[in-house]
Amino acid sequence: MTTISVQVPVRAPAPIAARVASEAFLAFLSWARAVAAQRAAGQLRSARLLEAAKVRIYAQRISSQDPRFAADLLAAADRHELMS
Repeated sequence: MTTISVQVPVRAPAPIAARVASEAFLAFLSWARAVAAQRAAGQLRSARLLEAAKVRIYAQRISSQDPRFAADLLAAADRHELMS
């Protein structure tokens, strides 16, 4: 007959500072995500405004040759600018 000894380690509690540090880091990550999302939304909005402005300039250039098409382009620029 043989005996096997299994040693069970005593569970060490986590340091108090580790919990505080992890909560602070999670709060920082949440803030960083919010800032990144806000920046991306702002860049998308800027790109839409620039594209709409380019279409309006083109519409003004061709308005003397084809006023209906120019009006359609202006309306499309307005719609594009308002898209979310």
